[in-house]
Amino acid sequence: MGTTGRARVRAPELVGRGGWLNTGDEPLTLAGLRGKVVLLDFWTFCCINCLHVIDELREVEERWSDVLVTVGVHSPKFVHEADHAAVVAAVERYDVAHPVLDDPDLTTWQNYAVRAWPTLVLIDPEGYVVAQFAGEGHAHALDRVVAEVVAEHEAKGTLHRGTGPYVPPPPREG
Repeated sequence: MGTTGRARVRAPELVGRGGWLNTGDEPLTLAGLRGKVVLLDFWTFCCINCLHVIDELREVEERWSDVLVTVGVHSPKFVHEADHAAVVAAVERYDVAHPVLDDPDLTTWQNYAVRAWPTLVLIDPEGYVVAQFAGEGHAHALDRVVAEVVAEHEAKGTLHRGTGPYVPPPPREG
């Protein structure tokens, strides 16, 4: 997966007026995630394909749990999907077990030039975009690219193993 002959594009910062979910109220930054492979999942809760991708990614997230940090970027398509309380409820309803950035103004969506729900963007441990996939059904290809990125950055000494920033929400009564 070397970068020879390819332009390296620095990943834009993660920005969303709605704030962060599943991080213990701590904001995440790409600088803070340096050393990890970061997978951005641009989704919205009324998109069935997006919900399929959340399920597809569970196996990839489990396999690479010590090096991969998945960040859901909730990017609303419809006005009611921009309501923060609705995003919180959807994250709980669909058992999303990774950090989620609530981006009601589509700031991060636009910064990454995303055009479709769902879209996956893979960022290497040095903060560069290395792959992008639109639609669903990309778990196997994503798994291969993650393996290549892990091998490359393990050899370079730029990969850090260990737990990620996910903090489960407190249990609700009822």
